[in-house]
Amino acid sequence: MLVTHPTRARATGPLLAVTGVVMTVIAAVTGRLRTLEPRLLGRENPDVLTSVLHAVVGTLFWTALVWTLAELIRATLCSPHRDVVDPTHTRGRRAWLAAQMWALLALLMIPLESADSAGLTFEQTIVDLPTYITSTPSVTAWLVVAVLGLVVALLALLATHLGGLVMATLVTVLAALPIPVTGAISVGLNHDFATDSGALAAIGMTIAAACVLVEVLDGPDSAVTCRLSWLERVGAIITLAGGIVVTWQGQAGHSWLSDRWGVARVVLLIASTVWVILSWLPQSRVRGWLRLGMVTIVLTVLGASSQLVPPRYLIGQTPAVNYLGYELPPAPSTGVLLAPGRPNIGFWTLSILGIAGYLFAVSIIKRRGEKWSGARIGSWIGAWVVVIYLASVGLWEYSSMQFSWHMLVHMTFNMLVPALLVLGAPVTLMREVFRTGDGIDDGLNGPHDCLVAALEWRPTKILFGPFAAWIVFIASFYVVYFTPIFGYLMRYHWGHQWMLLHFLMAGFMLFEYVIGLDDLPASLPHIGRLGFVITAMPFHSFFAVITMNAHQIIGKDFYQALSIPWVTNLRDDQNLGGQITWATGEIPMALVLIALCVQWFVSDRRDQRRVDASEDASLDESLAAYNDMLARMAGQEIKPQDPENRS
Repeated sequence: MLVTHPTRARATGPLLAVTGVVMTVIAAVTGRLRTLEPRLLGRENPDVLTSVLHAVVGTLFWTALVWTLAELIRATLCSPHRDVVDPTHTRGRRAWLAAQMWALLALLMIPLESADSAGLTFEQTIVDLPTYITSTPSVTAWLVVAVLGLVVALLALLATHLGGLVMATLVTVLAALPIPVTGAISVGLNHDFATDSGALAAIGMTIAAACVLVEVLDGPDSAVTCRLSWLERVGAIITLAGGIVVTWQGQAGHSWLSDRWGVARVVLLIASTVWVILSWLPQSRVRGWLRLGMVTIVLTVLGASSQLVPPRYLIGQTPAVNYLGYELPPAPSTGVLLAPGRPNIGFWTLSILGIAGYLFAVSIIKRRGEKWSGARIGSWIGAWVVVIYLASVGLWEYSSMQFSWHMLVHMTFNMLVPALLVLGAPVTLMREVFRTGDGIDDGLNGPHDCLVAALEWRPTKILFGPFAAWIVFIASFYVVYFTPIFGYLMRYHWGHQWMLLHFLMAGFMLFEYVIGLDDLPASLPHIGRLGFVITAMPFHSFFAVITMNAHQIIGKDFYQALSIPWVTNLRDDQNLGGQITWATGEIPMALVLIALCVQWFVSDRRDQRRVDASEDASLDESLAAYNDMLARMAGQEIKPQDPENRS
């Protein structure tokens, strides 16, 4: 079970309680300022009670989320409990309590966010809550976050396997996304930049703040600090960088100190800057509490500033800006599609982190004198280079407004990029690198322990196993495109980003079991892999044919709202999209099939050489025994290992 520090708990408990009270008071004062903010077009400002409660509960929610992640980190990555199975259910008990608070606060935010969005009182929305749950994406986001909180709470309480707590940790990190991407940053010109930056900043802040809280709770232990220091530094830097972009977009060209929202954002940026500096200083108890102070400021501003109106909110916008974040560009040409265009910050960042992390990991194992295939490195980097290119050229910009170009980008993310990624053997690389860290005898669980536990956890094998991967890969096409889901997601930048990430992961899961080089707990023989490819190809072809011949326009309301001047017939554009789907799907599948056959042939040759070597060794032993028998029959004494006396 977890080692507790009662003396330290008595010392830090009151200080943390006072910090919470100060955060609550500042959040309440900030919420009270809502009455001084300009009224948004078409709605009234909410009453004072609603504004104050919204700011306070929002601040407490972010605090509970960070607390939950901190307790999960203490129970997994920094836990002295080295056994994978904990039948006493005590390892995740504190995370269970924190997650319950997170879920409760998120549920309370549903009527508060409904009242804030509609300009009503808290009491009015409580009476007719079902009507408002899906009224805006921001309200629905709180419902999603509440459900995730309940899932994490159940995992923390019921999971006896370390892998269950590791997966709960990942879910907690992802729970930081829905609220910011559906909030103020999703409105107005350049909201595509702000949404990506806000999402990255939210994840970075949550992880870095949790690392600070772990150190405050457990003390400046060298083993814990060494394990979490780089996570905190990278997270704090991303928090600062993302915050700068969000503030730039929200201010819409106004002075950053000309309004209350801008002042709050400047305070957040100053606190983030100090936090980054402190994260690089030598560890000490004072440094830990100073960093906690900066985290407190960031969390308070993040939770309470939702009651302040950014200048961007007061500027009218066209349908194109509302949906895309930018005005419609001129009609595309081949040169425009292939030339540099509007960059995608989210996938740019993901690609850079993917390449840098992989190369850093390879450098670690090479410093140990081990080898890593250059083909694997080239395959991994090549996949992300494709993503960077797509996220940088005009094709990406036009894919958000035209179905045919969307399908080209989609199929590249679903077919080509995942096939290259799995050939980089990322899971094997992580195992090798993390195994080095676990060689340090600090008495704590290591990254390797957590990774293996997550892979070996039975629900992981089922939910991310080969058959689940095949079902998700096939069903995603039909569920997303032949239901209203596609039209809904395309209306929001975060929806389009999530869609592409989903198809990227769906392709990765399938190809990992087909041509992947990683040794996974649930693997398939080559004949099973071949069956996966062969059975997937017809479903893909059917989807392309249905898309080409469908009378119903996919995402009709969205494309009609954009009213793209050069797309005069949506059905013809959809037919072109179906043709692109067919062409860009069958060719990669055929290449995957060829790669699978080559791997099968190489594997058989390797197995045959192993059998031949075993047979040769067995033959040598038999020959030596035969010579010994002949020698005994002749009454001679011959040493078995003397080659000159062998027949």
